[in-house]
Amino acid sequence: MRFGKIRIEDGNLIFSKHMMLNSLPCKDIIWAYMRREGVEGGQQKQFTTSSLVLITKRRKRYQFDMADREIQECIQILKALNPDIATGFPKGGRIHLQSLPNTRDLGAIATSDGRHILPKRLIRSGALYHVSLADQDTLLENYHLTTVIDFRTEAEREQKPDTVMKGVKYYRSPVLDEETIGITCAGNLMDMLTGFDEIPDEFIRKQYETMVRDQICIKQYANFLDVILHQKKGAVLWHCNAGKDRAGVGTALLLYALGVPRKTIKEDFLKSNVYLDTEMQHMIRFLETKMIVDTDIMDKIRLLYKVKGEYLDTVFRTIEKDYRSVELFMKKALYMTPKTIEALRNKYLV
Repeated sequence: MRFGKIRIEDGNLIFSKHMMLNSLPCKDIIWAYMRREGVEGGQQKQFTTSSLVLITKRRKRYQFDMADREIQECIQILKALNPDIATGFPKGGRIHLQSLPNTRDLGAIATSDGRHILPKRLIRSGALYHVSLADQDTLLENYHLTTVIDFRTEAEREQKPDTVMKGVKYYRSPVLDEETIGITCAGNLMDMLTGFDEIPDEFIRKQYETMVRDQICIKQYANFLDVILHQKKGAVLWHCNAGKDRAGVGTALLLYALGVPRKTIKEDFLKSNVYLDTEMQHMIRFLETKMIVDTDIMDKIRLLYKVKGEYLDTVFRTIEKDYRSVELFMKKALYMTPKTIEALRNKYLV
């Protein structure tokens, strides 16, 4: 079957390069996506070119210009020949699941040196409580999920245990203790909203400081990075309750280790506000049937469903205050030496 200047025969992709006929086994391709160059729209007609980009197990990159329809059809054939191929360019976007609003594939996020994170390998999420069967199929079959890291406390796990999925290994790594009810939403939400006189920004910021200052918290994040480093195959997913605070800090540390710019790290951190907005609106409507939702209650709800860029600034500012630099924090506190970081990047970047 021919697509542009390439053809697929007997499980191989055939193409010409430097006047030589080349054969690339489809089973050696790990990522296939469409790339567009140029600008569309505007007063003057602009021209765009589309190309199929293929990444192999040896991290070789191939690019073939062709029509959009040909690219889509070619990717479908490649996926049929090799179901393990990651397709598309998620760029840290949401995985559209029925029961998990804040689950994201970090794939395609760009690093400072121009590389990208491999899709379907690193997933951040909220709690895996009552995951629908369809969502389980998506995580197991499309993303090949094999490892879950739970940042929640024991009380949170007892209240909303993770759905156990066959073939998945679970790690318990509680980042904060049971007294941090304001940030974890543990216990009864109505009791918390009425019982606390206030849940100020300062309280939340203190929790972010704690996550990178308390030795127990730091140890859990070190374990988290170690599990990711030694992941053998398939995807690893980590989560807290809503997937925004403890998972957000863990993700920020991981992205930093992978060489992602701070601006991009913050953009990923703030995406929780978009993905959790519908959940927050549902909670507001539910609470309105149970109590008077005044301005004070609304402010508390927003703090429980939203994150602010300044929270992440607090994380990096605390690290730099205590360790002089994030690099020294990585090395001394998280045991991420330059050699270890290089191994991590070689494993997840292309």
